[in-house]
This record gives sequence, C-alpha cells and structure tokens, in this order.
Amino acid sequence: MDNLFDVAIVFGGMYMLYSAIQLKVNKVFKQGVVLPAGMTDKAIKDKEGFIKYTYPRLLLEGIMLILIGIAGIALDFAGMVNTHVVIYLIALVVLLVSTKLIENGKKKFY
Repeated sequence: MDNLFDVAIVFGGMYMLYSAIQLKVNKVFKQGVVLPAGMTDKAIKDKEGFIKYTYPRLLLEGIMLILIGIAGIALDFAGMVNTHVVIYLIALVVLLVSTKLIENGKKKFY
C-alpha cells in the first residue's frame, strides 16, 4: 500500500492521455479534464484552435504523470525515499505550471 499514490498518479496520467486522444480523434471534451466542471463545449468559440492548443499540453502532462508515478514506484522499491519526495515536488510543479498554461490558453477560446 506504500505505492497507492504512485498508482493513482499513473492512472491519472493514463486518463489524461485517454482524454487527450478522445479530444483529438473524436472531438470529445471531457469535463473536469479538458473543460471545467459544468461547462460544455458549446461555450468554446474556436473548437479547432482550442484542440490544437490543448491536445499537446494535455498529452505531455499525461506522459509526465505516468513517468513520475512509475519513477515513484521504482524509487520505493529501491529504498530511495528522499529522492521519492523530490519526485513528488517535481510532479507538483509540473502539474501547477501545465495547468496554469492550459487554463491561460483556454481563456482565449471561451
């Protein structure tokens, strides 16, 4: 159970990848991942521009989360707890920066 958060991070990253692919391929705007809760895609002025802006960032964020989760699991098994804490701090910074970038870009399209 020590790796519960790491497993959750991996699954969260996988869901972000899934949401990014659904956005790009099927034009599905997942609420809570791509769109804020309670908002529909009808509020987006330029859907194609929004997809072009959001897709690579969401894809990169998903990949980063998967890698961070896997690294956390590996570090736990290797007994490198201090390094694991650093990985969590890096993950936090990555999430904050990428979420801020995506949110700033979204404002252009609403």
